[in-house]
Amino acid sequence: MDIWQILMTPFSWLLKLFCQVFNSYGIALFLFTIVVKIVLFPLNLKGKKSTIKTTVLNGQLQEIQKRCGNDRERYNQEVQKFYAENNANPMGGCGWSFLPIVFLYPLYAIIRRPLKYMMWLTEDAVKAVAKALGWADFTPVGYNELTLGAMMTAENLETAKAAAGASAASLFVINFDFFGIDLSQIPQLKFWEGGVTWNSVGLFLLPLISAGLSIVTMLVTQKTNQMNKDQQVKMSPMLMLMSPAISLWIGFAMPAGLCIYWIANSLLGMVQEVICGAMLRKDYEAAQLEMAEQQRKAKEAEKERRRKAAEKKAAAIAAGKSGKKQPQPKKKGVDVSASREGLRTYARGRAYDPNRYPVTPYRDPNGPAQPVEEEPKELTEEDKKLLAESNPQLMAQAEAAEQAAKDDASPEEEGYEEAYADENEEQ
Repeated sequence: MDIWQILMTPFSWLLKLFCQVFNSYGIALFLFTIVVKIVLFPLNLKGKKSTIKTTVLNGQLQEIQKRCGNDRERYNQEVQKFYAENNANPMGGCGWSFLPIVFLYPLYAIIRRPLKYMMWLTEDAVKAVAKALGWADFTPVGYNELTLGAMMTAENLETAKAAAGASAASLFVINFDFFGIDLSQIPQLKFWEGGVTWNSVGLFLLPLISAGLSIVTMLVTQKTNQMNKDQQVKMSPMLMLMSPAISLWIGFAMPAGLCIYWIANSLLGMVQEVICGAMLRKDYEAAQLEMAEQQRKAKEAEKERRRKAAEKKAAAIAAGKSGKKQPQPKKKGVDVSASREGLRTYARGRAYDPNRYPVTPYRDPNGPAQPVEEEPKELTEEDKKLLAESNPQLMAQAEAAEQAAKDDASPEEEGYEEAYADENEEQ
């Protein structure tokens, strides 16, 4: 007995027990799935609680992102500290959903090699049984051992036991027939080749049923998850197609027994989601209240930030630093005064400009960032509304300063551009 046989003993023993008690491979797989679901239910419930907690904490994570800005290193440190303080795991709700897939590997190995893992035969004993049943060139590759297990019947069981030798007591007949479908065979896309029978049609339908139930299970999960229901969260199309795609691949690439496991897993998964939704109703309600409180605080904080920005802008305008630019005369034509050299009008060239390349003061790239004073703009309607609630006196001063800045623009300055253009044309 090798290490893999030892590790798979609990699974193989359970599947063998169900096969012998109920004399049906399909029923044994269905009961095997029920046991797996029952064992994993506490872990699945814990994962859902972790998902609820993570959803609630996402609002606070957004605040951390705003605080850290583009500093990714600081953001990662803050997030790790945040999860440690709140005893939360961002992947806590995702890992448990993949556990049924993890159980596929030992189950696949047991289905592929039933004589080795369910009946604990050695390689030599398996070859001896195959030779006794008329398969002289047998090799334990692919699904040959599964086919050999299907060849064992009540009539030739004694012959197989005689060939198995010391392991004869563990041999038994596996009934692969499940409602007229042979679960030891692999479903084929071209099911009509070789004649249309209920077995070929049934094998073809099993992967389709499995994929359809995967979609229904995801929809039930969304319905029973109150967080998704209230927030109207929808799964992405890629995520919706992933599970059915896995089901189809398993269905048409492996023996039909795995389809039975996948179908049973989907059916029991729907029942599990309904039970979890009922058990976690109070957790969902508490999380919704907490998220509503977070949204209220976030709105108040944003309103306070805008109010302070409006007060700062109004104070700058009232102090005479209005952001409204005064009208500047725009010159048309070419100014040749800078290109003149003595009496030669274009000695330096028609487009010569002594200020084309201004001197830029040196700034240390490794030094502290220099604050850039943004020129204040005019007060918006939202700013005025916020100031009217918090500081109406400051708003009145800012409006008076804006009006004074508008009054300073004289008609002579506004018509300066046209006059200067006419003068250039005359020259």
